[in-house]
Amino acid sequence: MNNEKLLKYLEDKIELKKQDKTELSNHKVDLSSIKVIKDAISNLKNIEKDATKVADKFEQSVKESNKFYQDLLQERNAIYTWVNNEAPARISDFEKAAKELGVDSNSVPEIKELQKLIQLGKELVKALDDYKRPSLT
Repeated sequence: MNNEKLLKYLEDKIELKKQDKTELSNHKVDLSSIKVIKDAISNLKNIEKDATKVADKFEQSVKESNKFYQDLLQERNAIYTWVNNEAPARISDFEKAAKELGVDSNSVPEIKELQKLIQLGKELVKALDDYKRPSLT
């Protein structure tokens, strides 16, 4: 009987060891699962921080682009005013004065050059009108 008790004792011990190993294995899985989750949390926080920095830089670039657009619009408006109002008015005034003196204004090279520049200016205004204001949406 002692042998039977000893055998039973050993079998119980072996069974307990198996259970301990299983429990330890489960704990290792639990611990490694927690580590994986913590790594995921850390990675997402870093990605979110990086994305925020990039978004902030993007927004700043759009703000700067808006300033450049305003400058472009200001230049476009200046060209528009000159090619549609100022330059034609100067040509008209010159033509009146030239007519009074009996001079053909079409024979004056500067008038021809100004008329070409007016045409180029009108084309430039059309090209500048294609630009759109930068926006975040």
